[in-house]
Amino acid sequence: MTTFDPTRRHALGLAAGLALALGGAAPALAQQSPIVIGGTLGLTGAYAEPSTDYKFVYDRWVEEVNKKGGLLGRPVKMVIYNDESTPTVAQSLYNRLLDQDKVDIVIAPYTTFVGGAVVPIVMSHGKLLFNGGFVGINIFKNNKGSIIGSFTYQEPDYTRGLFEMLGALPADQKPKRLAVFTSQNPFTVVVRAGIAGQGGVLNYAKAAGIPIVVDEQYPPTTSDFNGLVQKAKAANADMVLALGLPNDTLNIARSVHQQGMKPMVFCTCGSQVTTLSAWPKLGAAAEGGFGTTISWPTQGYPGLTELAEVFKARGYETLPTYAIVGYAILQVIEQAVDGAKTLDQEKLKAYIHSNEFKTAAGTFRYQDDGTPVFSQILLQFQNGQNQVVWPKQAQTAQPVFAKP
Repeated sequence: MTTFDPTRRHALGLAAGLALALGGAAPALAQQSPIVIGGTLGLTGAYAEPSTDYKFVYDRWVEEVNKKGGLLGRPVKMVIYNDESTPTVAQSLYNRLLDQDKVDIVIAPYTTFVGGAVVPIVMSHGKLLFNGGFVGINIFKNNKGSIIGSFTYQEPDYTRGLFEMLGALPADQKPKRLAVFTSQNPFTVVVRAGIAGQGGVLNYAKAAGIPIVVDEQYPPTTSDFNGLVQKAKAANADMVLALGLPNDTLNIARSVHQQGMKPMVFCTCGSQVTTLSAWPKLGAAAEGGFGTTISWPTQGYPGLTELAEVFKARGYETLPTYAIVGYAILQVIEQAVDGAKTLDQEKLKAYIHSNEFKTAAGTFRYQDDGTPVFSQILLQFQNGQNQVVWPKQAQTAQPVFAKP
């Protein structure tokens, strides 16, 4: 006779639930204590759309890695809290992740604005910060390779590809007057000015011989850009660079179109907004816009084509840059833990700085500061879709320049 044991039934239910939570991990794997990866994203607030893309990629990767057997023979669990796109909230949550949740591996939030605020907390706990969420060359340099990034270009280089492309044009076909709109954000301020005379719009424009006729900074909360656009229009600017984050950049693009301004070059050179689902929804205002990304599905990097297909099924015509770098940093974590065979932070750091990593963002060999070597794709939105227009070896179309 079989005796009903409610305690046993409850335990079996918990085990089954754990297996599901770990992405369908095998029963033997689910019995092991999980490796916990923790971080935050701005799932509400100003950075909600990019953060949602990151979260989707994180969830997908956890499912994939657990199906393969986890890391070090243990299942992987990811704890991602909502930082509400706010630095102070993020700081509180990272203290919770490190002091209460005791996460094994720390992953960065989205944007330099939020990410920079949590760096001291992570460093004070002796943890590496795996960063697919923000650029910040000064932050990298000041932390001696303890931040491991997946962005292949930092803020001084954001417009590098654009100016390289323009430099290849005959002199009489280059833009003659540049207007620059810059969000008062530590990240975009460096995109504009560079560091120690290197990189940045001001230096690239000077080297290219393109005079700057409008150079305006605006508060990050600005939503009405009519005044700035009117100023650029009055100055006959035939090149407009919007150095902002997604929401303000979208508003600038709308204002440029609504006021009938048709610059030869309009670049969303402060964030990868042309790769977001919101960009095509601008309709005619999106046409001809230039933007940057990390890699392109035709380059065949590991997992890149599959990732593009998944996002296409979600309604994206272009694979978001944030999905690429988010997936790439997880690929680095997976390869580093498997290669070093440890979670010890110093040993992981040593392994990362002495090995090569194949990722969706390219093949990385890390520099001393924790950043990969520069590479960049310049896109242009043509006839309702993004095309690669630079570098030449990756081109899917020739650039098209508006005629004022």
